[in-house]
Amino acid sequence: MGKEDTSAKKRRKLNSNSSELSKQPPVDVYKRVVEFEESEAQLRSAEKDAVLFKKICQDVRQLFADIAELKAKGTNESKEKINAKRVEASLLLVALKKLNRLEKVRTRGGRDALNKEKQQVDSTHLLLQNLLYEADHLNKEVTKCLQFKSKDEEIELVPLDNFYKEAPEDISRPEITKNDEHQLQLARLEWELRQRRELAGACNELVSSKERVSAAIAAARSRLVALAPHLRDVLKATKPLQECLALRLDEKRDETRAASLLPAPLFLLYANASAYSDVLGVEHITVGISGDEDEARRLDQINTSIESDILVSNDSDSDQDNNDDDQTEKKKRYHRTAKISKEEKAEAKKKQVLQKHPLNVQVSVKIQDGTALNLIFSYLVNLKIVVVKFIMSFPRPITGVSAADVLNSDSILNELYPGDNGNDSPHPATTYLLNAAGVTENFHNFIPEVGRPYIWAQRMCGLDFMAIILDDPKQFKPIVPSQSLSVVTVENFIFTLKKRLEARVELMKELQDLESGKILPVKNDKPIRLSATLTQWQSVGWPEYSQSPSTNFLIAEGLVTAENMLYRAIVTRQSAKLVALVALGSDYPRKAPLFSLTLDWNGVHHAGVNDDIRDIERLINTNWDTSDSGSQTLSAQMTKLLTCIDVLLETSGSVEFPPDKVMLRQIRGRNRMKPYKLLKQGPGLFVQY
Repeated sequence: MGKEDTSAKKRRKLNSNSSELSKQPPVDVYKRVVEFEESEAQLRSAEKDAVLFKKICQDVRQLFADIAELKAKGTNESKEKINAKRVEASLLLVALKKLNRLEKVRTRGGRDALNKEKQQVDSTHLLLQNLLYEADHLNKEVTKCLQFKSKDEEIELVPLDNFYKEAPEDISRPEITKNDEHQLQLARLEWELRQRRELAGACNELVSSKERVSAAIAAARSRLVALAPHLRDVLKATKPLQECLALRLDEKRDETRAASLLPAPLFLLYANASAYSDVLGVEHITVGISGDEDEARRLDQINTSIESDILVSNDSDSDQDNNDDDQTEKKKRYHRTAKISKEEKAEAKKKQVLQKHPLNVQVSVKIQDGTALNLIFSYLVNLKIVVVKFIMSFPRPITGVSAADVLNSDSILNELYPGDNGNDSPHPATTYLLNAAGVTENFHNFIPEVGRPYIWAQRMCGLDFMAIILDDPKQFKPIVPSQSLSVVTVENFIFTLKKRLEARVELMKELQDLESGKILPVKNDKPIRLSATLTQWQSVGWPEYSQSPSTNFLIAEGLVTAENMLYRAIVTRQSAKLVALVALGSDYPRKAPLFSLTLDWNGVHHAGVNDDIRDIERLINTNWDTSDSGSQTLSAQMTKLLTCIDVLLETSGSVEFPPDKVMLRQIRGRNRMKPYKLLKQGPGLFVQY
């Protein structure tokens, strides 16, 4: 029993000791080792560690050499020595690793010290910059104080020597002013005031003399006015002679009188366009002036500047409105007229800033079939720009929706020159003028009301805003119209517009045929039997065009935009259906229409997933022969498209599409290229490109 009690006590003691040990917190051995090595790296010398590193490396090399020598002997004694040397080499490698860790600790410590020094330098540099900024600010304040000038210093006074010579002694007082600069300045100002009063009196005398001369001029003018009826009687008596000789003297006289009232830009346009009309003849271009001459004459007689009326600060208007509102509240009169007056005032300012000159110039350009584009050029008096409105006239009605769209005025004049769509004002000061007049809307919103400010319209009137350089946008320098610029631009514009009109008329005829399902044969080309047929042709909008997967590449590359004329053609042959989305640029036919194809037969295929469709698109979109005007037509491209679809379907191996064209080889090469090229041999031979 005693032994058992003793053993039980021992077990309880051991259990209590183990529980106490388990309650002690765990020790992070890795952390202690790292702290020990960091402290050791600070105490040890890097040079000594480098020498020790070289020595250990030399010993390791020697051990490796000894092990190699012992392995060559191959005895049992050598094996025991090899094991001993391996242990020794392993210990040396452990020492190398420790030296490496110590060196990394030293490197990290040096880097931390360097960063700390950098931060201290940066803070010192920032403090220096602050001090320099404060010093510069103080220097500027001192300079302002030294450069301060009083209002009297702005007055240009007579020189001091002339002052003492010309001024009387009761004003000059030399015994006082020579010793006191302040009294001298007062005396000079008093003398200046007396002189200016004398000059004002002389000016009044000259004004009265001017009035007497003006009265004499008015009397002479009245005599000339009395002579006018006699002159009209003489002109009336010569009318039979003018009619007999087919002279347009009266019409020319009326146009000349109206032209004298035109603003300078429109006058340049009228003069140069009239000269060009005289050369080409009225059957190609006619020029005229329309509008209210009386209103133009009244506007011409206004001497006050309209710009000063426009450039009224919005702040002054708001202050005046606030004062009116305060007075209304004091009188306790709550009327709705205040709000209406504000709206009316804003509308009046908008009308004033968008005011047109009462006269405008009308230019009508005609082509051989009788189609004409009537351009109405107007001048915005306050914005200093020329705007254009246009009306189309046709010799016969146009059939077809898509055909009528290509002869729309906006479509014809869109990008007549590259990048010129007339959607914004070319004058750099337009935005400031609108803001100064309290108009918050952009000029683009007023285009349907006033017209489009094309750049070519400005240049036809001699205005070149690109040549204006303004140091301050608030400084409006007068723009002098250029005669040479107007002459060159008028001739070039009429030539370019006639070419555009002729191209659009031809395109209209093609679209009318395509809408009715007809495809005109290409001139000087071998006729080909076509099995595929055009079943539909119609115009589409930008949302439908942009949502098609086949057009993603053209839109992403910027080759097609919402400004293009967009159409959809549907070509069918038995169960196969091809949808072609066609994009025509404004400069057609100089650039080829772009086709995007989607074939619905045994699945949906487009250029992104089908090599054959991509080959057809490349052939149609890129093979645009600029030397042959006969092949530069939309009908020629449609004929080529139908031919390529026939070749593609006939080479597919389907019994639904029996081949009816002569092909040398149906496929060629690893990409299995189809024979889309037609050789004019015999009935026509199709080969690969």
